[in-house]
Amino acid sequence: MNNLLKILFPLELHLHILQLEEYKLARFMRWNIKNLFVRKVFIKRPLVYTQKVKYLIVIYFVILFILLLVNIYLFILFLLEPFLGLVVAVLILKPYEIYNKERTIKETRNKILFLKSNKLKVIGITGSFGKTSTKEILYQILKTKYRALRTPESFNTIFGIARVVDLELDKNYDYFVCEMAAYKRGEIKELCKMIPPDYGILTGITTQHFERFGSLENTVKAKFELVDSIKQKENIVFNLEDENILAQLEKLDIKTSKQDIYAKRVEFGNWGSDIVLDINSKEFKVRTSLFGFANVKNIILAASMALRLGFGDKEIVNAIKNLEPFDNRNVLIKQDNLTIVNNTYSSNIASFKETIETARRVSGKKVLATPGIVELGSLETETHKELGKLCRDVFDRVVLVGVNNRTKSFAKGLVGNFEFIADKREDYFKKLEQLKKEYDWIFLENDVTENY
Repeated sequence: MNNLLKILFPLELHLHILQLEEYKLARFMRWNIKNLFVRKVFIKRPLVYTQKVKYLIVIYFVILFILLLVNIYLFILFLLEPFLGLVVAVLILKPYEIYNKERTIKETRNKILFLKSNKLKVIGITGSFGKTSTKEILYQILKTKYRALRTPESFNTIFGIARVVDLELDKNYDYFVCEMAAYKRGEIKELCKMIPPDYGILTGITTQHFERFGSLENTVKAKFELVDSIKQKENIVFNLEDENILAQLEKLDIKTSKQDIYAKRVEFGNWGSDIVLDINSKEFKVRTSLFGFANVKNIILAASMALRLGFGDKEIVNAIKNLEPFDNRNVLIKQDNLTIVNNTYSSNIASFKETIETARRVSGKKVLATPGIVELGSLETETHKELGKLCRDVFDRVVLVGVNNRTKSFAKGLVGNFEFIADKREDYFKKLEQLKKEYDWIFLENDVTENY
């Protein structure tokens, strides 16, 4: 009975999609128009009943009540297609949201400034990719010596960060590691106003979310808002292998010294990664359970920050040896002679290329399963063709999840053994069971994208 009600009146589904689209009405409307009669979609993240969601539900039902009194036909329409009422509810809630956001920024900033007057140091982390992984690695290093708090999971927007500060951050902490996300210019600037950073890490800049930013130039300027907010530029760790970062540093005439830490050699296997690290011209051999080129770069960024914070080289090396993997980010799953590389949290051009180069370094029969990369806008076709070409001599087989422009473009770049499967979790997991019997390595890059 409950399932029937959800099919007839898909309020929960529409609320879920609205939340996933971060309450952006244009994107929300586009999804609903495209999926007008869809009533069930598998979504990997559950609906979070935040205060905003609760307000929207109340306003929606008030709208329904008013329509019931004035126009029965509109009442039925808004009941059967809740997204219409939710759009109106978002617009009604907007003035309060503006007020509430400014109040939240002010109150959170005041608390942060008070804690900083004691001993707290804030480390901001942003970039197009690697934010969460770098944050987790730095947090694990910091807590070997200090009391540190980091924003959990992907809590990287104003209200998510403010909640962490309000409920968890107190005068006992030495460091607060804060992940900062943005989909447009000005958002990181707002976050830095609320949580003034003393230190910063810029992980890398690419065309991730190109559809939202509109141009690479906008993305670069948005990410450099963290850099702008930190007066002492020597307190910032930059990914100096990133050409977009280097170009902007030159444009702004920001001088940076050479990397204090870099990897001289790396090897990968089903144990993780073996790295020869150069730390201030001294070599250290390190084995970590974190796997792949992407994690090696994240380790270097986090370790470079630790060096700036006074950690010794041996302290850093010991911390790296004891790093724990985090969910769905190049996590190794070993089953007899098979190793699955689970990188299904998300994907971008840089991390996808790093996955390909990592796969090139391991021996055995290899297969890649991917739906491609979402939100690339006008770059979608050429990007996937290029990725397909890069995979040609690396994987014995490529499984393309879904039949759409992403996967068709990917296939055009490939030569050899590939196949399409439906963009549905049932088909996806059924195919994985088949692949387990045939391959030594299964690389999973990005998740099934049913909700797009």
